[in-house]
Amino acid sequence: MKLNLVLTARLAIVVFVLAALVGCATQSPKKDEPTATELDEMGEKAVATVLKNLPEAQEVLDRSVGYVVVNMRVSKIPMVGTGSGYGVVVDKRTNTRSYIKVSRFEVGGGLGAQKFKVVIVFEDGKLLDRAAAGTWHYDAGAEVAADSASGEGTATASGSGEGYQVFRLAEGGATATVTLRAARAKPYLRD
Repeated sequence: MKLNLVLTARLAIVVFVLAALVGCATQSPKKDEPTATELDEMGEKAVATVLKNLPEAQEVLDRSVGYVVVNMRVSKIPMVGTGSGYGVVVDKRTNTRSYIKVSRFEVGGGLGAQKFKVVIVFEDGKLLDRAAAGTWHYDAGAEVAADSASGEGTATASGSGEGYQVFRLAEGGATATVTLRAARAKPYLRD
């Protein structure tokens, strides 16, 4: 029992330190950051692709208070993985858009690199507000994915929770992982 507590505490410290390092290391130069117009176009195209591939998602979108679309790039080497992306938050209640920057960190076994988009549709307004304001998300799991490099051709329903539904659009790459993941979304404003 005592050994499990020590291992859990050590793992928590490692995840925290590495997440802080990844947050600093994933800072990209301003010239590589997308504009609000580019993020709006990316979001609209991603939602259209989800609806084309999964028509049943229209009902989920119709009853939602809003959604988030994030364009992600993730790479994983044994024991450590990082990722980053930018996204748009669409609040249907106020007909407004805001923008986020996402940093992701993984610790655990695995190897690979992927590009994908995630569309998260919210029925719960508090969850949407948290996403727009910036939040941490933690999860653990195993994943094996191999996507064609055919662009945004494939959309899948990849999860749901209390008050939200997640759709994933594959863009290419392959990964095999068993990891603990931490992702941080924070507001992103372009001057």
